[in-house]
Amino acid sequence: MADYHPLRSDQNPTNAAYSQLNSNAECRAKKCRTARMPSLTHLGLRDYDDVYEPSDDTYLLIDAIGFDIDEKTLNKEENNHAVNQYDRQEMITLEIGCGTGVPTVYLAMRLRGIVNDGRRDMSSSKEVECAETDATIISSEQHNIHYITDINPHAIRIAKSTAEVNGVPMSDIKAFNCDLASDVIHKIQSKVDILIFNPPYVPTPNEEVGSSGIEASWAGGTNGRVVLDRALPQIAQLLSFPNGVAYVVVVDDNYPEQIAQLMFDRYGIQVVPWLRRRARNEFLTVLKMTTTRIFSVDGTT
Repeated sequence: MADYHPLRSDQNPTNAAYSQLNSNAECRAKKCRTARMPSLTHLGLRDYDDVYEPSDDTYLLIDAIGFDIDEKTLNKEENNHAVNQYDRQEMITLEIGCGTGVPTVYLAMRLRGIVNDGRRDMSSSKEVECAETDATIISSEQHNIHYITDINPHAIRIAKSTAEVNGVPMSDIKAFNCDLASDVIHKIQSKVDILIFNPPYVPTPNEEVGSSGIEASWAGGTNGRVVLDRALPQIAQLLSFPNGVAYVVVVDDNYPEQIAQLMFDRYGIQVVPWLRRRARNEFLTVLKMTTTRIFSVDGTT
């Protein structure tokens, strides 16, 4: 949640190389296309009393996903030997803490070719060609399963309605009202191709963490890391090898450099700042996590 809170004085990376990665992520954010938001016209003001309304972090997250899809597609076109991890017949995705469902629905629409950010759009239930045709549409023949979880039951209800309104088949959505990914780990361990997580990252007193209501969308406890730290081992356990990728939103208060080191040391997960943008009084970053080595959940090879 892009909430307002004082910037820390000790949040700058200690490693010059990581500072450069942050700079690269800021450059990507400036040049990437603005992702087209799925329709939320089915929601009213009262719905946002129960679930987090999309904000700067949501926009950055779908920008990051869209940018990566475009980059992989472009590389595939320029190099026939390049691997496009998104261009496969079947994919499994998971969004932990789905809220309104916007990131998963955006991803589902991109993968099915319903919308390609200015190149194809939805008009009622028909696809309409737009003037721009400079990027490849992902095959609409793909069959994808999109798992969504949230501890807030209202979020599950709303996310499913967002998918339906935007033309995503309900048979593609598998929804679970649970803490993090606790109810799906046994089903999709080592099978998730794309994982999305916009965690509660705002530093708060620890006693504020653990709500099953809307507060769960922002209360992150000490350093905004209480929930995120619980999720990191699950992310490592869920991602497929060798093409699994996770997109995780953080702020500098969360010490993302430490997160990157932890994920590599324990699980062989490579973490880089992918897109980074200032929002009011904080920097939001989408970390891109990719599997690089086969590690067990306890960190051994």
